[in-house]
Amino acid sequence: MTSERHKPNGQRAFLRRLLNESATRLGVAPTGDVVFGWRDRTIGSAATSGGGRFWLRATAEHEDWAQGEPWTGNRDAAEIRGIPKPDVVARVEWDEPPVGMYAELMTYVSDSPCSPTPELLQPFAAADTWWLDLRAALDKLATHSTDRGEHDPDAVVRELEDLYARRLNLPSPALRTEHMDLHWANLTSPRLWILDWEYWGTAPAGYGAALLYHHTLLAPQTAEKVHEVFADLLDTPSGHVALLSAAAHILGRAHRVDDYAELQHPVRVHAHRLLDEAETL
Repeated sequence: MTSERHKPNGQRAFLRRLLNESATRLGVAPTGDVVFGWRDRTIGSAATSGGGRFWLRATAEHEDWAQGEPWTGNRDAAEIRGIPKPDVVARVEWDEPPVGMYAELMTYVSDSPCSPTPELLQPFAAADTWWLDLRAALDKLATHSTDRGEHDPDAVVRELEDLYARRLNLPSPALRTEHMDLHWANLTSPRLWILDWEYWGTAPAGYGAALLYHHTLLAPQTAEKVHEVFADLLDTPSGHVALLSAAAHILGRAHRVDDYAELQHPVRVHAHRLLDEAETL
């Protein structure tokens, strides 16, 4: 949940109106507390209809941005099978120019997020089966073919060279389908569910694991566990591309919008170690 400081109260009042309008359009009744997404971009709440319990989620964007892969991510993910994730039961879109809006009614997940923040701030204890389920889910996702995401492996390395302003002796990475927003607020326990599929698609193999690893660096023991589970992906030249891409995402957000105040330092240290290795290969 985001804090009130990110946007004025008027934004949250707008989101509450949006949630109520969404409930009316989808024929459900919101129940319980509302949850505001990253920087108050989205709003969500449990909702009931016909004795069933669901999750109602709504968002709005200026019409210039109310399109593209993030706009349809959860809906597009309906085609993915065999992975523990919520399903979109119904969706509605409408416009209040110059703003576009959509709301989705999703199956309800009763398990809690592993962390209230994307970055893990304390050790995470889970049964071995949880880790096995996570690895199996990401391996299953990798086999799903999609037009979403990056499809030019050479472009990935060129972009990293531009971002880090140095020449890298790294191969063009293998590409596969990845969850592009894999962090601790998007995973649940004690049962594993993978939430928030706005951003998913083809990316450097291991990008999801790399992003999760970097979001774990403030809890070193758990970071070691993440590395252990995904070492065969991460400890390769292609895995280093994934790690550098994930680090660039975190550091870019830290620079642009002041996110990750504590996390950015260990991520930067790790990225520079990888960059030094890439230059000396």
